[in-house]
Amino acid sequence: MDTITDIKPQRRDKNRVNVFLDGKFAFSLAYNQAKVLTVGQGLSQVVMANLLENDSVDKAYEKAVRFIGYRPRSILEVRNRLIKYGIEFEVIEKVINRLQEENVLNDTDFALLWVENRRTFRPRGKLLLRKELLTKGINDSDIEIALSEVEESADARQLVYSKLSKYDGLSLDSLRKKIWSLLSRRGFDYSVVNDLVREIVQSKRNGED
Repeated sequence: MDTITDIKPQRRDKNRVNVFLDGKFAFSLAYNQAKVLTVGQGLSQVVMANLLENDSVDKAYEKAVRFIGYRPRSILEVRNRLIKYGIEFEVIEKVINRLQEENVLNDTDFALLWVENRRTFRPRGKLLLRKELLTKGINDSDIEIALSEVEESADARQLVYSKLSKYDGLSLDSLRKKIWSLLSRRGFDYSVVNDLVREIVQSKRNGED
């Protein structure tokens, strides 16, 4: 068993300390983790391993929280980001479990917010929304919940009417093609696209009469 001979705050990071065993630098720890240590205390390999593992989890947790701070993230996004840092699988899973327990990471909430944001700023159909959520690792159940209140017809109409001024002067045939292209790219259902195209083209015809 080694003996702690010194515990010194790091110069570059006051939230971490360097721990010395038998007069030699051994490892660094977060200040909060090191509170349980005192100079003169004996330290077994098992206790040391537990301290270092907990410290690894805390550091990975901080990285995850910073990543989530930029915008809401799915579980898969957080997992993939931590993998890029080279963090061990067991540590990553502990971090994810902790974030879920704190409700900082919740795929149902993420999916709902993602769909709400898309509908508000970049309307698109359920087909494309589903595809986007699948790439974020969201399961089918959460996707169904998020898509349950989507009104494709209303969203498609909002999108098209926000663009109509750009299409002034186009022939009816060109207008039809523009609307078809726009709504199809955004993943709207065929029937929704067809109905809206007919509605707008008919409205234009009536206006020309």
